[in-house]
Amino acid sequence: MGATMRALACLLFACCTLGAQAECPSPLRIAFLDKPLPPMLNGEGPRFPDPPGEFVRWTRDALARLECDAELVRVPQRRLISDTAADVNQLTLFLAHTPERAAQLAFPLREDGLLDTRLALGESQLALYVREDRRQTVHWDGQRLSPQGLRVGIVGGGVEEPMARAAGWQLDLALSHQGSIAKLRRGQVDVAVLPTVSFNPQTLAEPPALVPLQPMFAPVYFFAPASPAFQQRHNAWLRRFWRALCESARGPRTLPSCH
Repeated sequence: MGATMRALACLLFACCTLGAQAECPSPLRIAFLDKPLPPMLNGEGPRFPDPPGEFVRWTRDALARLECDAELVRVPQRRLISDTAADVNQLTLFLAHTPERAAQLAFPLREDGLLDTRLALGESQLALYVREDRRQTVHWDGQRLSPQGLRVGIVGGGVEEPMARAAGWQLDLALSHQGSIAKLRRGQVDVAVLPTVSFNPQTLAEPPALVPLQPMFAPVYFFAPASPAFQQRHNAWLRRFWRALCESARGPRTLPSCH
């Protein structure tokens, strides 16, 4: 009897394990930006260096918790959204939520249909940055930027683009936030719209130092949105992945929790 029970227990365990593995979606491609955002995302181009950065570490940790594998790829800024919307890639990191993006991608929602900020991987502010040595020549009151005709640097396809266009500013598009920073330091733009979460103070303090204007431009929440088709196929798994990814990003004792 003992041997029989042990055999049945082993069979049951094997079936449960196979069942859990069978729940892993396939294909599963997760896309990241092909530009550096150190220390969150290192390197440039199609390959991941060692270490790849925190975004990749969070993703691998979340996948390990769910005992699933995925193909990780790097793509240009504008393809992060279009390829995921078309289900070429099933998920993408690290995108801020906007109404325009929510019309194309699946973000985590609460039961009442509102954005579930409990599952946000990060929260930041968009700020208008200027060179410290030109701080007194640029004025921002939260509504108007003066003097008129200032050149404002943004990332084409970034979360800031629709808001900056709505403000009617004279825009200069860069391929990455690092590109906007370089243009601001060289004086090619007068102001750069940047998310405060993407840079450490040391990076911005390097001469010529960059400083944010007050008040902040807009709050932003960052997620790993999915393709709508993928959400329809694997909604339960997707919710578990979002929670595991959130927990990896925030750490075990971070408040608020991911629940």
